[in-house]
Amino acid sequence: MADRSNRAREATTAATIFAEAGNPRIYRELHHPTYKDRHTMTESQDSVTSSPSSGSTTPDQSDGDGSPNESSDTSVEVHNFVHKELKEMSTVAVKKIEHNIAGGREIVVTKQYQPIAKTTKRRPRFKDVKFKPNTTILEAEASRTSVFAGFYTVFWLGTFILFAKTVLGNYRNSGYFLDTHIVSLLWRDLPKIAITDLVLFLLTFANVALQQAVVKKKVSWESTGWALQSCYEVGFIALALWWPMHNDYPWIGRVFLCLHSLVLLMKQHSYAFFCGYLSVVKRDLALYESAFEGLRSEAASMTPSQSQTEQEERLLDEIAMCQTELKSSLPMSKVVYPNNVTFFNFFDYMMLPTLVYELEYPRTESIRWDYVFEKIAAIFGVFFLMIIIAEQYFYPIVMHALSLRSLPFVEKAKEYPFLFFELLFPFLLMYLLTWYIIWDAILNEIAELTHFADRYFYGAWWNSVQWDQFAREWNVPVHLFLLRHVYHGSISAFQVSKGAATVITFLLSSVIHELVMFVIFKKLRGYLLVLQMCQLPLVQLSKTKFLRGNKVFGNIMFWIGIYTGPSMMCMLYLTF
Repeated sequence: MADRSNRAREATTAATIFAEAGNPRIYRELHHPTYKDRHTMTESQDSVTSSPSSGSTTPDQSDGDGSPNESSDTSVEVHNFVHKELKEMSTVAVKKIEHNIAGGREIVVTKQYQPIAKTTKRRPRFKDVKFKPNTTILEAEASRTSVFAGFYTVFWLGTFILFAKTVLGNYRNSGYFLDTHIVSLLWRDLPKIAITDLVLFLLTFANVALQQAVVKKKVSWESTGWALQSCYEVGFIALALWWPMHNDYPWIGRVFLCLHSLVLLMKQHSYAFFCGYLSVVKRDLALYESAFEGLRSEAASMTPSQSQTEQEERLLDEIAMCQTELKSSLPMSKVVYPNNVTFFNFFDYMMLPTLVYELEYPRTESIRWDYVFEKIAAIFGVFFLMIIIAEQYFYPIVMHALSLRSLPFVEKAKEYPFLFFELLFPFLLMYLLTWYIIWDAILNEIAELTHFADRYFYGAWWNSVQWDQFAREWNVPVHLFLLRHVYHGSISAFQVSKGAATVITFLLSSVIHELVMFVIFKKLRGYLLVLQMCQLPLVQLSKTKFLRGNKVFGNIMFWIGIYTGPSMMCMLYLTF
Protein backbone atom coordinates (compact mmCIF):
# COMPACT_ATOMS: atom_id res chain seq x y z
CA MET A 1 0.00 0.00 0.00
CA ALA A 2 2.90 2.36 0.69
CA ASP A 3 4.33 1.80 -2.79
CA ARG A 4 0.92 2.32 -4.32
CA SER A 5 0.51 5.57 -2.38
CA ASN A 6 3.95 6.80 -3.49
CA ARG A 7 3.17 6.03 -7.13
CA ALA A 8 -0.12 7.87 -6.85
CA ARG A 9 1.69 10.92 -5.47
CA GLU A 10 4.23 10.76 -8.32
CA ALA A 11 1.43 10.55 -10.85
CA THR A 12 -0.40 13.48 -9.31
CA THR A 13 2.80 15.58 -9.30
CA ALA A 14 3.54 14.87 -12.98
CA ALA A 15 -0.03 15.63 -14.02
CA THR A 16 -0.01 18.87 -12.01
CA ILE A 17 3.16 19.97 -13.76
CA PHE A 18 1.49 19.42 -17.11
CA ALA A 19 -1.53 21.39 -15.95
CA GLU A 20 0.68 24.31 -14.92
CA ALA A 21 2.50 24.11 -18.24
CA GLY A 22 -0.83 24.52 -20.02
CA ASN A 23 -0.12 21.85 -22.62
CA PRO A 24 -2.92 22.16 -25.22
CA ARG A 25 -2.48 18.60 -26.45
CA ILE A 26 -3.64 17.26 -23.05
CA TYR A 27 -6.76 19.39 -23.08
CA ARG A 28 -7.73 18.35 -26.61
CA GLU A 29 -7.20 14.67 -25.84
CA LEU A 30 -9.34 14.73 -22.72
CA HIS A 31 -12.35 15.42 -24.92
CA HIS A 32 -11.84 12.35 -27.13
CA PRO A 33 -13.19 9.07 -25.73
CA THR A 34 -10.78 6.71 -27.49
CA TYR A 35 -7.36 6.93 -29.00
CA LYS A 36 -8.58 5.38 -32.23
CA ASP A 37 -11.23 8.05 -32.79
CA ARG A 38 -8.77 10.81 -31.92
CA HIS A 39 -6.08 9.44 -34.18
CA THR A 40 -8.52 9.17 -37.09
CA MET A 41 -9.72 12.72 -36.55
CA THR A 42 -6.16 14.09 -36.34
CA GLU A 43 -5.08 12.41 -39.57
CA SER A 44 -8.22 13.69 -41.29
CA GLN A 45 -7.45 17.25 -40.18
CA ASP A 46 -3.82 16.92 -41.28
CA SER A 47 -4.85 15.85 -44.76
CA VAL A 48 -7.10 18.90 -45.07
CA THR A 49 -4.67 21.52 -43.74
CA SER A 50 -1.65 20.22 -45.62
CA SER A 51 -3.23 20.44 -49.08
CA PRO A 52 -2.76 23.88 -50.65
CA SER A 53 -5.79 25.58 -52.08
CA SER A 54 -5.91 25.66 -55.82
CA GLY A 55 -5.42 28.88 -57.68
CA SER A 56 -3.84 30.74 -54.76
CA THR A 57 -0.30 31.45 -53.71
CA THR A 58 0.45 32.31 -50.12
CA PRO A 59 3.82 32.69 -48.45
CA ASP A 60 3.55 29.34 -46.68
CA GLN A 61 3.23 27.33 -49.87
CA SER A 62 6.81 27.66 -50.97
CA ASP A 63 10.23 26.99 -49.62
CA GLY A 64 13.17 29.16 -50.50
CA ASP A 65 13.45 27.41 -53.83
CA GLY A 66 9.87 28.17 -54.77
CA SER A 67 8.76 24.54 -54.50
CA PRO A 68 5.68 23.54 -52.53
CA ASN A 69 6.33 23.55 -48.83
CA GLU A 70 5.48 20.14 -47.44
CA SER A 71 5.59 21.38 -43.85
CA SER A 72 3.82 24.68 -44.36
CA ASP A 73 1.48 24.06 -41.46
CA THR A 74 3.88 22.29 -39.13
CA SER A 75 4.42 25.49 -37.19
CA VAL A 76 0.72 25.78 -36.38
CA GLU A 77 0.25 24.56 -32.81
CA VAL A 78 -2.79 25.62 -30.84
CA HIS A 79 -2.05 27.62 -27.68
CA ASN A 80 -5.45 27.56 -25.95
CA PHE A 81 -4.09 27.04 -22.49
CA VAL A 82 -6.88 26.06 -20.11
CA HIS A 83 -5.06 26.15 -16.78
CA LYS A 84 -8.08 26.00 -14.52
CA GLU A 85 -9.71 22.92 -16.06
CA LEU A 86 -6.43 21.06 -16.43
CA LYS A 87 -5.39 21.69 -12.84
CA GLU A 88 -8.76 20.59 -11.48
CA MET A 89 -8.76 17.41 -13.61
CA SER A 90 -5.11 16.59 -12.92
CA THR A 91 -4.98 17.11 -9.16
CA VAL A 92 -8.07 15.03 -8.33
CA ALA A 93 -7.13 11.40 -7.67
CA VAL A 94 -9.24 9.32 -10.05
CA LYS A 95 -8.96 5.61 -9.48
CA LYS A 96 -10.52 2.75 -11.33
CA ILE A 97 -11.05 -0.75 -9.99
CA GLU A 98 -10.05 -3.42 -12.47
CA HIS A 99 -10.39 -7.13 -11.83
CA ASN A 100 -7.53 -9.30 -12.98
CA ILE A 101 -9.44 -12.45 -13.97
CA ALA A 102 -6.29 -14.49 -14.45
CA GLY A 103 -4.83 -13.63 -11.04
CA GLY A 104 -8.16 -13.51 -9.28
CA ARG A 105 -7.21 -10.35 -7.42
CA GLU A 106 -8.32 -6.74 -7.41
CA ILE A 107 -5.86 -4.19 -8.86
CA VAL A 108 -6.07 -0.41 -8.35
CA VAL A 109 -4.73 1.46 -11.39
CA THR A 110 -3.94 5.16 -10.92
CA LYS A 111 -5.06 7.15 -13.96
CA GLN A 112 -2.98 10.25 -13.34
CA TYR A 113 -0.54 9.40 -16.14
CA GLN A 114 -3.26 8.82 -18.71
CA PRO A 115 -3.83 12.50 -19.54
CA ILE A 116 -0.10 12.76 -20.19
CA ALA A 117 -0.03 9.67 -22.35
CA LYS A 118 -3.14 10.61 -24.31
CA THR A 119 -1.72 13.35 -26.49
CA THR A 120 -2.14 14.23 -30.10
CA LYS A 121 0.84 13.77 -32.35
CA ARG A 122 3.46 16.45 -31.75
CA ARG A 123 3.98 18.75 -34.71
CA PRO A 124 7.29 20.64 -34.87
CA ARG A 125 7.03 24.43 -35.07
CA PHE A 126 10.33 25.19 -36.77
CA LYS A 127 10.57 22.71 -39.62
CA ASP A 128 9.20 25.11 -42.23
CA VAL A 129 12.66 26.15 -43.47
CA LYS A 130 15.14 23.59 -44.73
CA PHE A 131 18.72 24.39 -45.66
CA LYS A 132 20.57 22.38 -48.28
CA PRO A 133 23.69 22.85 -50.43
CA ASN A 134 22.74 25.23 -53.21
CA THR A 135 24.09 27.91 -55.49
CA THR A 136 22.84 31.27 -56.68
CA ILE A 137 21.26 31.47 -60.12
CA LEU A 138 23.94 33.66 -61.69
CA GLU A 139 26.63 31.29 -60.39
CA ALA A 140 24.91 28.12 -61.57
CA GLU A 141 26.32 26.24 -64.51
CA ALA A 142 22.92 26.30 -66.21
CA SER A 143 23.01 30.11 -66.24
CA ARG A 144 26.52 30.25 -67.66
CA THR A 145 25.58 27.90 -70.50
CA SER A 146 22.11 29.34 -71.09
CA VAL A 147 21.14 30.59 -74.55
CA PHE A 148 20.55 33.98 -72.92
CA ALA A 149 23.97 34.14 -71.24
CA GLY A 150 25.13 36.73 -73.79
CA PHE A 151 22.62 39.28 -72.48
CA TYR A 152 24.39 39.13 -69.12
CA THR A 153 27.64 40.06 -70.87
CA VAL A 154 25.94 42.83 -72.85
CA PHE A 155 24.52 44.34 -69.65
CA TRP A 156 27.91 44.63 -67.96
CA LEU A 157 29.57 45.84 -71.15
CA GLY A 158 26.96 48.57 -71.58
CA THR A 159 27.34 49.53 -67.92
CA PHE A 160 31.11 49.86 -68.33
CA ILE A 161 30.66 52.05 -71.44
CA LEU A 162 28.28 54.32 -69.48
CA PHE A 163 30.84 54.51 -66.69
CA ALA A 164 33.67 55.45 -69.09
CA LYS A 165 31.53 58.07 -70.86
CA THR A 166 30.58 59.66 -67.52
CA VAL A 167 34.15 59.82 -66.23
CA LEU A 168 35.54 61.28 -69.46
CA GLY A 169 32.70 63.82 -69.64
CA ASN A 170 33.45 64.98 -66.10
CA TYR A 171 37.12 65.40 -66.91
CA ARG A 172 36.39 67.45 -70.04
CA ASN A 173 33.94 69.76 -68.27
CA SER A 174 35.59 70.24 -64.89
CA GLY A 175 39.08 68.81 -65.10
CA TYR A 176 38.20 66.13 -62.55
CA PHE A 177 37.28 62.51 -63.23
CA LEU A 178 34.91 62.37 -60.27
CA ASP A 179 32.93 64.86 -58.20
CA THR A 180 33.25 64.49 -54.45
CA HIS A 181 29.78 65.23 -53.04
CA ILE A 182 28.84 61.59 -52.40
CA VAL A 183 32.39 60.62 -51.43
CA SER A 184 32.50 63.34 -48.78
CA LEU A 185 29.22 62.01 -47.35
CA LEU A 186 30.69 58.50 -47.21
CA TRP A 187 33.78 59.68 -45.30
CA ARG A 188 31.94 61.99 -42.91
CA ASP A 189 31.75 60.57 -39.35
CA LEU A 190 32.98 57.19 -40.65
CA PRO A 191 34.90 56.27 -37.42
CA LYS A 192 31.85 57.12 -35.28
CA ILE A 193 29.58 55.07 -37.52
CA ALA A 194 31.98 52.10 -37.33
CA ILE A 195 32.15 52.28 -33.52
CA THR A 196 28.36 52.55 -33.27
CA ASP A 197 27.94 49.50 -35.48
CA LEU A 198 30.45 47.54 -33.38
CA VAL A 199 28.63 48.42 -30.14
CA LEU A 200 25.31 47.31 -31.61
CA PHE A 201 26.88 44.01 -32.65
CA LEU A 202 28.35 43.42 -29.18
CA LEU A 203 24.96 44.09 -27.59
CA THR A 204 23.52 41.10 -29.45
CA PHE A 205 25.48 38.70 -27.20
CA ALA A 206 23.02 39.50 -24.42
CA ASN A 207 20.81 36.91 -26.13
CA VAL A 208 23.24 34.16 -25.19
CA ALA A 209 23.19 35.19 -21.53
CA LEU A 210 19.38 35.04 -21.48
CA GLN A 211 19.29 31.63 -23.17
CA GLN A 212 21.90 30.26 -20.77
CA ALA A 213 19.70 31.44 -17.90
CA VAL A 214 16.80 29.58 -19.52
CA VAL A 215 18.89 26.43 -19.86
CA LYS A 216 19.90 26.63 -16.17
CA LYS A 217 16.19 27.10 -15.30
CA LYS A 218 16.84 30.48 -13.70
CA VAL A 219 14.37 31.99 -16.19
CA SER A 220 11.26 30.34 -17.62
CA TRP A 221 10.94 31.07 -21.32
CA GLU A 222 7.15 30.69 -21.39
CA SER A 223 6.48 32.97 -18.43
CA THR A 224 9.16 35.70 -18.42
CA GLY A 225 11.85 34.78 -20.96
CA TRP A 226 9.94 35.76 -24.09
CA ALA A 227 8.80 39.01 -22.44
CA LEU A 228 12.37 39.96 -21.49
CA GLN A 229 13.49 39.15 -25.03
CA SER A 230 10.76 41.28 -26.58
CA CYS A 231 11.56 44.27 -24.33
CA TYR A 232 15.24 43.93 -25.20
CA GLU A 233 14.48 43.89 -28.94
CA VAL A 234 12.36 47.04 -28.68
CA GLY A 235 15.13 48.79 -26.76
CA PHE A 236 17.77 47.58 -29.22
CA ILE A 237 16.06 48.93 -32.34
CA ALA A 238 15.08 52.16 -30.56
CA LEU A 239 18.72 52.78 -29.62
CA ALA A 240 19.92 51.90 -33.13
CA LEU A 241 17.54 54.46 -34.66
CA TRP A 242 17.84 57.23 -32.06
CA TRP A 243 21.62 57.41 -31.64
CA PRO A 244 22.56 58.19 -35.28
CA MET A 245 19.83 60.84 -35.56
CA HIS A 246 20.75 62.34 -32.20
CA ASN A 247 24.40 62.66 -33.31
CA ASP A 248 23.39 63.97 -36.75
CA TYR A 249 25.15 61.29 -38.78
CA PRO A 250 24.93 61.79 -42.57
CA TRP A 251 21.98 60.09 -44.25
CA ILE A 252 24.18 57.38 -45.77
CA GLY A 253 25.51 56.50 -42.33
CA ARG A 254 22.01 56.58 -40.83
CA VAL A 255 20.52 54.28 -43.43
CA PHE A 256 23.46 51.85 -43.16
CA LEU A 257 23.07 51.59 -39.37
CA CYS A 258 19.30 51.28 -39.74
CA LEU A 259 19.49 48.43 -42.23
CA HIS A 260 22.27 46.60 -40.39
CA SER A 261 20.47 46.94 -37.05
CA LEU A 262 17.34 45.46 -38.65
CA VAL A 263 19.44 42.52 -39.85
CA LEU A 264 20.86 42.08 -36.34
CA LEU A 265 17.36 42.34 -34.86
CA MET A 266 15.97 39.60 -37.11
CA LYS A 267 18.91 37.31 -36.41
CA GLN A 268 18.53 37.82 -32.65
CA HIS A 269 14.78 37.22 -32.76
CA SER A 270 15.18 33.98 -34.69
CA TYR A 271 17.93 32.73 -32.36
CA ALA A 272 16.07 33.58 -29.16
CA PHE A 273 12.67 32.22 -30.08
CA PHE A 274 14.10 29.07 -31.66
CA CYS A 275 16.17 28.26 -28.56
CA GLY A 276 13.29 29.29 -26.30
CA TYR A 277 11.00 26.86 -28.09
CA LEU A 278 13.57 24.09 -27.72
CA SER A 279 13.74 24.75 -23.98
CA VAL A 280 10.00 24.02 -23.82
CA VAL A 281 10.51 20.85 -25.88
CA LYS A 282 13.25 19.72 -23.52
CA ARG A 283 10.96 20.29 -20.54
CA ASP A 284 8.20 18.30 -22.24
CA LEU A 285 10.68 15.51 -22.96
CA ALA A 286 11.55 15.26 -19.27
CA LEU A 287 7.86 15.13 -18.35
CA TYR A 288 7.10 12.48 -20.96
CA GLU A 289 10.00 10.36 -19.72
CA SER A 290 8.82 10.78 -16.14
CA ALA A 291 5.28 9.81 -17.14
CA PHE A 292 6.58 6.78 -19.03
CA GLU A 293 8.57 5.60 -16.02
CA GLY A 294 5.50 6.12 -13.85
CA LEU A 295 3.36 3.95 -16.11
CA ARG A 296 6.02 1.24 -16.21
CA SER A 297 6.32 1.23 -12.44
CA GLU A 298 2.55 0.98 -12.06
CA ALA A 299 2.41 -1.91 -14.52
CA ALA A 300 5.27 -3.79 -12.86
CA SER A 301 2.99 -5.41 -10.28
CA MET A 302 0.15 -6.31 -12.65
CA THR A 303 -0.60 -7.75 -16.04
CA PRO A 304 -0.43 -4.82 -18.53
CA SER A 305 -3.74 -4.02 -20.14
CA GLN A 306 -4.16 -3.02 -23.79
CA SER A 307 -4.92 0.55 -22.69
CA GLN A 308 -1.66 0.79 -20.74
CA THR A 309 0.30 -0.60 -23.67
CA GLU A 310 -1.21 1.97 -26.00
CA GLN A 311 -0.39 4.74 -23.55
CA GLU A 312 3.23 3.62 -23.34
CA GLU A 313 3.51 3.48 -27.12
CA ARG A 314 2.12 6.98 -27.47
CA LEU A 315 4.51 8.28 -24.84
CA LEU A 316 7.40 6.64 -26.68
CA ASP A 317 6.28 8.37 -29.88
CA GLU A 318 6.24 11.72 -28.10
CA ILE A 319 9.66 11.08 -26.58
CA ALA A 320 11.10 10.20 -29.99
CA MET A 321 9.58 13.32 -31.54
CA CYS A 322 11.00 15.56 -28.81
CA GLN A 323 14.43 13.99 -29.19
CA THR A 324 14.26 14.60 -32.95
CA GLU A 325 13.43 18.28 -32.45
CA LEU A 326 16.28 18.76 -30.00
CA LYS A 327 18.97 17.69 -32.46
CA SER A 328 20.10 18.95 -35.83
CA SER A 329 18.29 17.59 -38.87
CA LEU A 330 21.52 17.27 -40.86
CA PRO A 331 22.79 13.71 -41.30
CA MET A 332 25.75 12.66 -39.14
CA SER A 333 25.29 15.76 -36.98
CA LYS A 334 25.99 15.63 -33.25
CA VAL A 335 24.64 19.08 -32.34
CA VAL A 336 21.94 18.74 -29.67
CA TYR A 337 20.16 21.40 -27.63
CA PRO A 338 21.25 22.87 -25.19
CA ASN A 339 24.86 22.23 -26.24
CA ASN A 340 24.43 24.91 -28.91
CA VAL A 341 23.77 27.69 -26.38
CA THR A 342 27.32 29.05 -26.33
CA PHE A 343 28.91 32.36 -27.27
CA PHE A 344 30.96 30.71 -30.02
CA ASN A 345 27.88 29.13 -31.62
CA PHE A 346 26.08 32.49 -31.52
CA PHE A 347 29.09 34.30 -33.04
CA ASP A 348 29.28 31.70 -35.80
CA TYR A 349 25.57 32.16 -36.54
CA MET A 350 25.88 35.95 -36.61
CA MET A 351 28.58 35.67 -39.26
CA LEU A 352 26.47 33.51 -41.59
CA PRO A 353 24.43 35.05 -44.45
CA THR A 354 21.06 33.91 -43.08
CA LEU A 355 18.37 35.40 -40.85
CA VAL A 356 16.89 32.08 -39.72
CA TYR A 357 18.55 30.16 -36.89
CA GLU A 358 19.12 26.42 -37.01
CA LEU A 359 21.20 24.12 -34.82
CA GLU A 360 23.48 23.45 -37.77
CA TYR A 361 23.79 24.38 -41.44
CA PRO A 362 25.24 22.59 -44.47
CA ARG A 363 28.85 23.67 -44.95
CA THR A 364 31.45 23.54 -47.70
CA GLU A 365 34.74 21.77 -47.13
CA SER A 366 37.13 24.50 -48.28
CA ILE A 367 37.37 28.15 -49.34
CA ARG A 368 37.93 28.95 -53.01
CA TRP A 369 40.26 31.92 -52.70
CA ASP A 370 40.11 32.76 -56.40
CA TYR A 371 36.31 33.04 -56.00
CA VAL A 372 36.79 35.24 -52.93
CA PHE A 373 39.01 37.69 -54.83
CA GLU A 374 36.58 37.66 -57.76
CA LYS A 375 33.73 38.73 -55.48
CA ILE A 376 35.88 41.36 -53.75
CA ALA A 377 36.65 42.87 -57.16
CA ALA A 378 32.95 42.79 -58.04
CA ILE A 379 31.98 44.50 -54.76
CA PHE A 380 34.43 47.38 -55.11
CA GLY A 381 33.86 47.74 -58.84
CA VAL A 382 30.08 47.93 -58.56
CA PHE A 383 30.31 50.20 -55.51
CA PHE A 384 32.52 52.63 -57.41
CA LEU A 385 30.09 52.51 -60.33
CA MET A 386 27.18 53.31 -58.00
CA ILE A 387 29.08 56.37 -56.73
CA ILE A 388 29.57 57.59 -60.31
CA ILE A 389 25.85 57.18 -61.10
CA ALA A 390 24.85 58.91 -57.87
CA GLU A 391 27.19 61.85 -58.51
CA GLN A 392 26.31 62.31 -62.18
CA TYR A 393 22.60 61.55 -62.31
CA PHE A 394 21.13 61.56 -58.81
CA TYR A 395 22.78 64.50 -57.08
CA PRO A 396 21.72 67.26 -59.53
CA ILE A 397 18.10 66.00 -59.67
CA VAL A 398 17.90 65.63 -55.90
CA MET A 399 19.21 69.14 -55.28
CA HIS A 400 16.72 70.54 -57.80
CA ALA A 401 13.86 68.67 -56.12
CA LEU A 402 14.87 69.98 -52.68
CA SER A 403 14.86 73.52 -54.00
CA LEU A 404 11.15 73.14 -54.85
CA ARG A 405 10.04 72.53 -51.28
CA SER A 406 9.40 76.20 -50.57
CA LEU A 407 7.21 76.60 -53.66
CA PRO A 408 3.39 76.34 -53.60
CA PHE A 409 1.87 72.91 -54.12
CA VAL A 410 0.70 73.72 -57.68
CA GLU A 411 4.18 74.75 -58.76
CA LYS A 412 5.70 71.58 -57.31
CA ALA A 413 3.04 69.46 -59.01
CA LYS A 414 3.89 71.02 -62.38
CA GLU A 415 7.60 70.25 -61.98
CA TYR A 416 7.11 66.75 -60.55
CA PRO A 417 6.53 64.85 -63.87
CA PHE A 418 9.77 66.19 -65.38
CA LEU A 419 11.82 65.19 -62.33
CA PHE A 420 10.09 61.81 -62.32
CA PHE A 421 11.10 61.01 -65.92
CA GLU A 422 14.63 62.33 -65.44
CA LEU A 423 15.15 59.87 -62.59
CA LEU A 424 13.55 56.81 -64.21
CA PHE A 425 16.54 55.18 -65.88
CA PRO A 426 19.23 56.15 -63.30
CA PHE A 427 17.05 54.81 -60.48
CA LEU A 428 16.37 51.55 -62.32
CA LEU A 429 20.09 51.05 -62.92
CA MET A 430 20.88 51.87 -59.29
CA TYR A 431 18.12 49.47 -58.20
CA LEU A 432 19.64 46.60 -60.18
CA LEU A 433 23.20 47.36 -59.03
CA THR A 434 22.09 47.52 -55.40
CA TRP A 435 20.45 44.13 -55.72
CA TYR A 436 23.52 42.64 -57.38
CA ILE A 437 26.09 43.99 -54.93
CA ILE A 438 24.13 42.78 -51.88
CA TRP A 439 22.41 39.54 -52.84
CA ASP A 440 24.96 38.18 -55.27
CA ALA A 441 28.36 39.70 -54.51
CA ILE A 442 28.37 40.37 -50.75
CA LEU A 443 26.26 37.40 -49.61
CA ASN A 444 28.22 34.97 -51.80
CA GLU A 445 31.45 36.45 -50.46
CA ILE A 446 30.35 35.96 -46.86
CA ALA A 447 29.04 32.47 -47.62
CA GLU A 448 32.36 31.43 -49.15
CA LEU A 449 34.39 32.74 -46.20
CA THR A 450 32.10 31.06 -43.63
CA HIS A 451 31.75 27.74 -45.55
CA PHE A 452 27.98 28.33 -45.80
CA ALA A 453 26.73 25.89 -48.46
CA ASP A 454 23.15 27.09 -49.06
CA ARG A 455 23.61 29.96 -51.52
CA TYR A 456 19.96 30.34 -52.51
CA PHE A 457 19.79 34.08 -51.74
CA TYR A 458 17.39 34.98 -54.55
CA GLY A 459 15.20 33.38 -57.18
CA ALA A 460 14.42 34.33 -60.77
CA TRP A 461 12.52 37.41 -59.61
CA TRP A 462 12.95 39.08 -63.02
CA ASN A 463 10.45 36.56 -64.42
CA SER A 464 7.80 37.45 -61.81
CA VAL A 465 4.20 37.74 -62.96
CA GLN A 466 2.76 38.43 -59.48
CA TRP A 467 3.96 40.68 -56.69
CA ASP A 468 3.87 37.94 -54.06
CA GLN A 469 6.20 35.92 -56.30
CA PHE A 470 8.56 38.90 -56.40
CA ALA A 471 8.39 39.21 -52.59
CA ARG A 472 9.46 35.56 -52.22
CA GLU A 473 12.29 35.59 -54.76
CA TRP A 474 13.78 39.10 -54.60
CA ASN A 475 15.18 38.65 -51.08
CA VAL A 476 15.05 35.02 -49.97
CA PRO A 477 16.73 35.46 -46.53
CA VAL A 478 14.14 38.04 -45.44
CA HIS A 479 11.34 36.01 -47.02
CA LEU A 480 12.32 32.94 -44.97
CA PHE A 481 12.41 35.02 -41.79
CA LEU A 482 8.95 36.47 -42.47
CA LEU A 483 7.64 33.04 -43.42
CA ARG A 484 8.74 31.45 -40.15
CA HIS A 485 8.45 34.19 -37.56
CA VAL A 486 5.71 36.47 -38.92
CA TYR A 487 3.44 34.44 -41.22
CA HIS A 488 3.50 31.12 -39.37
CA GLY A 489 4.05 32.90 -36.07
CA SER A 490 0.88 34.97 -36.42
CA ILE A 491 -1.13 31.87 -37.32
CA SER A 492 0.26 30.03 -34.31
CA ALA A 493 0.05 32.83 -31.74
CA PHE A 494 -3.09 34.71 -32.80
CA GLN A 495 -5.05 31.91 -34.50
CA VAL A 496 -5.63 34.00 -37.62
CA SER A 497 -6.39 32.69 -41.10
CA LYS A 498 -3.83 32.42 -43.87
CA GLY A 499 -5.25 35.48 -45.59
CA ALA A 500 -5.01 37.55 -42.40
CA ALA A 501 -1.46 36.28 -41.82
CA THR A 502 -0.54 37.40 -45.33
CA VAL A 503 -1.90 40.89 -44.62
CA ILE A 504 0.03 41.02 -41.33
CA THR A 505 3.24 39.99 -43.08
CA PHE A 506 2.86 42.59 -45.84
CA LEU A 507 1.92 45.28 -43.31
CA LEU A 508 4.97 44.62 -41.14
CA SER A 509 7.23 44.67 -44.18
CA SER A 510 5.65 47.93 -45.33
CA VAL A 511 6.08 49.54 -41.92
CA ILE A 512 9.77 48.56 -41.84
CA HIS A 513 10.32 50.03 -45.32
CA GLU A 514 8.57 53.24 -44.26
CA LEU A 515 10.80 53.35 -41.20
CA VAL A 516 13.86 53.30 -43.47
CA MET A 517 12.40 56.22 -45.44
CA PHE A 518 11.93 58.12 -42.17
CA VAL A 519 15.58 57.55 -41.29
CA ILE A 520 16.69 58.88 -44.69
CA PHE A 521 14.39 61.91 -45.07
CA LYS A 522 13.62 62.60 -41.36
CA LYS A 523 9.93 62.95 -42.11
CA LEU A 524 7.01 60.57 -41.97
CA ARG A 525 4.80 60.63 -45.07
CA GLY A 526 3.63 57.04 -45.60
CA TYR A 527 4.09 57.06 -49.38
CA LEU A 528 6.10 53.83 -49.47
CA LEU A 529 3.78 52.13 -46.98
CA VAL A 530 0.75 52.86 -49.16
CA LEU A 531 2.51 51.87 -52.40
CA GLN A 532 3.70 48.58 -50.93
CA MET A 533 0.31 47.70 -49.46
CA CYS A 534 -1.18 48.30 -52.91
CA GLN A 535 0.60 45.10 -53.93
CA LEU A 536 -2.07 43.06 -52.13
CA PRO A 537 -4.97 44.04 -54.43
CA LEU A 538 -2.61 43.70 -57.39
CA VAL A 539 -1.84 40.13 -56.27
CA GLN A 540 -5.56 39.32 -56.17
CA LEU A 541 -6.05 40.97 -59.55
CA SER A 542 -3.28 38.86 -61.07
CA LYS A 543 -5.10 35.71 -59.91
CA THR A 544 -8.26 36.51 -61.87
CA LYS A 545 -9.29 34.31 -64.76
CA PHE A 546 -8.17 36.88 -67.34
CA LEU A 547 -4.66 37.46 -66.00
CA ARG A 548 -3.82 34.11 -64.42
CA GLY A 549 -2.72 32.44 -67.63
CA ASN A 550 -1.25 35.52 -69.33
CA LYS A 551 2.32 35.40 -68.01
CA VAL A 552 3.73 37.79 -70.62
CA PHE A 553 1.28 40.53 -69.70
CA GLY A 554 1.88 39.86 -65.99
CA ASN A 555 5.63 40.22 -66.43
CA ILE A 556 5.16 43.44 -68.39
CA MET A 557 3.04 44.92 -65.61
CA PHE A 558 5.61 43.78 -63.05
CA TRP A 559 8.46 45.55 -64.85
CA ILE A 560 6.40 48.71 -65.30
CA GLY A 561 6.00 48.74 -61.53
CA ILE A 562 9.73 48.16 -60.97
CA TYR A 563 10.61 50.84 -63.51
CA THR A 564 8.29 53.57 -62.20
CA GLY A 565 7.79 52.74 -58.51
CA PRO A 566 11.18 53.71 -57.03
CA SER A 567 11.41 56.95 -59.01
CA MET A 568 7.84 57.93 -58.12
CA MET A 569 8.40 57.20 -54.44
CA CYS A 570 11.74 59.06 -54.27
CA MET A 571 10.36 62.20 -55.90
CA LEU A 572 7.34 62.20 -53.57
CA TYR A 573 9.58 62.21 -50.49
CA LEU A 574 11.94 64.83 -51.93
CA THR A 575 9.37 67.24 -53.34
CA PHE A 576 6.29 67.06 -51.09
